[in-house]
Amino acid sequence: MNSRALFPLPTELTDDWDFPILENVHFTDDIWNLKSLMSNTRAGVHASGQLDFRVLHKMPQLIDPIKRYCYIHLGRTKAITVTGEYNSSIAKIICYLEEKQFNSLEVFNIKHFIDFNIWLKEYYYHGEQSTRSLTKIVNFLFQVINVGQAMGFPNLPAEPIKLEVSIWDWWGENKIKQKIRDNGSRDKAIPVFIWKNIIDKAWSEDDIIQYIIGGKSKGLFKINNAKFSILIQAHTGLRISEILYLQTGCAEKDDNNRYWLNTFINKTEAEAIPHKILIPQSIYELILKLDELSEPLQREANEDKYLFYILSHRRKKENKDDPTKRLRPVPLESGKWNHNYLRPFLKRHNIDEYFLNSNNEKIRLTSHCFRHSFAKIAVADQNINPAVIQTHFKHLSIEMTMHYVHLSKMKLKESYIKGMIESKNIITQGTQGEQFKKSIDNIKSIDELNVNINKLSKLYGINPLPFGLCLYDFKRGHCPHLGVQSCYMSNCGDFVTNSTFLSNFENEYKRLEEHKEHCIEQSFGIEVKKTEYQLLKIKKIIDNINMES
Repeated sequence: MNSRALFPLPTELTDDWDFPILENVHFTDDIWNLKSLMSNTRAGVHASGQLDFRVLHKMPQLIDPIKRYCYIHLGRTKAITVTGEYNSSIAKIICYLEEKQFNSLEVFNIKHFIDFNIWLKEYYYHGEQSTRSLTKIVNFLFQVINVGQAMGFPNLPAEPIKLEVSIWDWWGENKIKQKIRDNGSRDKAIPVFIWKNIIDKAWSEDDIIQYIIGGKSKGLFKINNAKFSILIQAHTGLRISEILYLQTGCAEKDDNNRYWLNTFINKTEAEAIPHKILIPQSIYELILKLDELSEPLQREANEDKYLFYILSHRRKKENKDDPTKRLRPVPLESGKWNHNYLRPFLKRHNIDEYFLNSNNEKIRLTSHCFRHSFAKIAVADQNINPAVIQTHFKHLSIEMTMHYVHLSKMKLKESYIKGMIESKNIITQGTQGEQFKKSIDNIKSIDELNVNINKLSKLYGINPLPFGLCLYDFKRGHCPHLGVQSCYMSNCGDFVTNSTFLSNFENEYKRLEEHKEHCIEQSFGIEVKKTEYQLLKIKKIIDNINMES
């Protein structure tokens, strides 16, 4: 729920919906600016941070039920979700109603609802990739009617819309999801030879693409944002939005000569949270260079803490030379990055914007393909454990990571076991773990490696975790140690790990230390003791891994 909103829900169905929603937003306003409810406060997201109801003026009887539903929905989910659903749905809903010559939803019944689905499929369906967006449009209309009828909203049909199957089943979205769970998602990883070509071409380009040498904008310049963003994304796997939001001073070097990048993750979290990842030295030096190049632009920008800027023709308001003429640096947004930067880059170097994946499917190259490529290359070519990628991407589940790595559940288990087989130091305690370790030692001497990996994956209850493997067979019932995803029971006989998970343990140790300090400041005595116990467990594992190494 958006706690920063007022949300005074009317107590009676007959009450007027006439009240403030936010400090400067009233329910009766034609435009609701919800930017203050979003964690992203950059000016570039202003358009996606508002609900514009002026488009409903051509059908006045739609205004009340839709505005009321958006208000209720806003109290249950993030503002960016509400604005996204409304902005992507409302134009098509109005278009359909106009075509059928309806002035409101009062005459809408189950036949019309089914016809709306068929109409969308006829005009807007472009294969499985469009299924999810169209399902959301239908669901938005269904929820307006369903919630509105339950709460007595005006101008809605008297009879409920009763469906024999869910909207998600009708559109096949559930089947698509099940197919992805069983077989993995479409492989969007860029073929290695194309990926290497893109990287080579990016390194060869100039850092600055244009200097402005005359006029009121003299001294300003355009940085080659395509070069820097492509190279950083290819070597980190971050989302393009996370890269474009990097801030000055984000790259650092520690005492062990390791290079780190500090960024913020907000897609899988309610609020943007800091995240720290290891990066190659070459990317560390590239980011330092970008930071240095951006400094003159930062000084003239209203938002002066970022690395990526464009020169906006929306004039800088305050300039001692001429406030109406000088270009203004503004942070680069990700919305049209593929169109404005990636496509021109590919065209400059005669690289096709389409490629064939491992299943011979035609895929259009987008920024997200670099994220898929990073994960697949790390796991398939560099033998990095998928759990390390999960931590790197800050995914909530290993299944989400598999969406990028493109491994089935069985293949995932086999990759974990293979990592254990190739490891020289397996850390475990207890009977089950020792038996697993002996089995691994025996397999090391067998030629038919893949066959034995398959047998081993069926012999043990292999449950991949961010910190190792859980060997517990859940057919026996619930795990006595809870079996949670963050399990790292150093005294549990079903838990095994090795040196490939060391960075995960080190990051977790640092996070828990920060949590402990916070709990001490807040005088949370019990939570401090719990955290100290977890720190001792992780410290023991880290020491064991270092000793074995």
